[in-house]
Amino acid sequence: MTSPLNAKPLPLPLPLPLLAASTPVPIDDTTLFGALFSATAFETVFKEEFASTTGKGVDRLNGFQFAMNAKVQLATASTKCLIGTYRFSPFLEVLKTKGRGKNPRLIGIPTVRDRVVLHQLNKFLANLYPERVPKNVASTYVREISSDLKGKSPTETWICSTDIKTFYDSIQRDRLLRVLAKRIESQSALKLIGHALATPTVPKNTRRAKHSDYRTDVGVPQGLAISNILASIYMQEVDDVMPTMGITYYRYVDDVLMYGDHDVVQKAFGSLRARLRRRGLSLHPLGSGKSHLQQLSKPFGYLGYTFDWPVISVRDSTTERFLQSIAAKFSDYTHNKTRRLERFKYLTPERLKEIFVLELNERITGAISHKKRYGWIAYFNQISDLKLLHRLDNAIEGMFKRLPDFGCKAPADLKRLRRAYFEMKFSPQGGYVRDYDKITTRAEMLALLTERGRVGTEEALTDEQIKDRYEKYLQHVLATMHKDEGVLYG
Repeated sequence: MTSPLNAKPLPLPLPLPLLAASTPVPIDDTTLFGALFSATAFETVFKEEFASTTGKGVDRLNGFQFAMNAKVQLATASTKCLIGTYRFSPFLEVLKTKGRGKNPRLIGIPTVRDRVVLHQLNKFLANLYPERVPKNVASTYVREISSDLKGKSPTETWICSTDIKTFYDSIQRDRLLRVLAKRIESQSALKLIGHALATPTVPKNTRRAKHSDYRTDVGVPQGLAISNILASIYMQEVDDVMPTMGITYYRYVDDVLMYGDHDVVQKAFGSLRARLRRRGLSLHPLGSGKSHLQQLSKPFGYLGYTFDWPVISVRDSTTERFLQSIAAKFSDYTHNKTRRLERFKYLTPERLKEIFVLELNERITGAISHKKRYGWIAYFNQISDLKLLHRLDNAIEGMFKRLPDFGCKAPADLKRLRRAYFEMKFSPQGGYVRDYDKITTRAEMLALLTERGRVGTEEALTDEQIKDRYEKYLQHVLATMHKDEGVLYG
């Protein structure tokens, strides 16, 4: 049996699966590289994608600050990329916690200049490897899995769930570059990829003389625009062969799910382990707590979901973490109310209450931006355990019992996860879920900022200031929702 192959990007990502491999159309990669890495292309990409970015790399420049000298810097970067001498600045280290008892995920933040280069490099790779470009969100494949399993025997179908140890950190760079060289002829492109892989990720305020201390010989840095497609290309041969072994096979970054007849699945696990070993990768052994081989009739987990057939729900720890993030909003409101009133004189206690409920409602329903759905309920919209949503709604309502400002009861306009589930699934643009794509004019941006208490009544902002403040607020909102998504709990 064949099935889609999966890999998830980091964004910031966010984790996304891949389509099954197809025969690539020949492309003159040298011409493509020249077009994508021209000074004109760099300037266009910067203005469209990064001019308003608030993120800073080791140079401590955001998009607005970089813009002051962007034309010269990007022209120089273009020349160096085309002749193969471009060097990335060290990536700035950010540690993302994965929960108690787990090592944090090490994310690298590039400078704005390097983001432009990496954006174009990702576009270059996507053109040469269209079959490895992420196409769908993880929940799409959860839907496919649940639909496929409906016709399977609970006792004769065996499920193997496992994951690859330290996936990104263990990829062999030399082997990856050899794989890439089979399809990429441009030496400038290969050199650029090689330099990106070798660039160290350093903690904040690391002295230049110490940068070399953080260099590594293996692994793909996480958090870059090219991280996910490179990891996917590295796994392509494995992903292509596994579905031919008589099993249904899914891989989403380091999470692997296979199912079929017992003996065939067991043999496939051994084959996968051997193929990964040759690539410097390894699986957790069966029975270790990270790898399972069991009948469909027994509960199993995948991508933050739990399958207790036929009920599809959410892992307990994931549910608890979501509630903790909601509780943190209540705590923030209580402990910072006085400080906000003193700092923002235009706000009143009643306005703070309104803003709190507006932002809480958005955390409950999720949101839409650039046609992408964000938030906990957006990620877990394939569950069938609707009782869980009722329990969560009751828990959130119960949190208001500790808020005297609201009379110790939930306000009438508090939104519900159980309705958001259906709205996000069947009517995402119906109005219950905030659709940021509908906000296009400066007046609409200003109206939202005013509603959320982000603009003072006496402030006179230019169009550019409105746009800049709106985009910063939107990035903050979406980043917070992204933390709620199941991708962080895999």
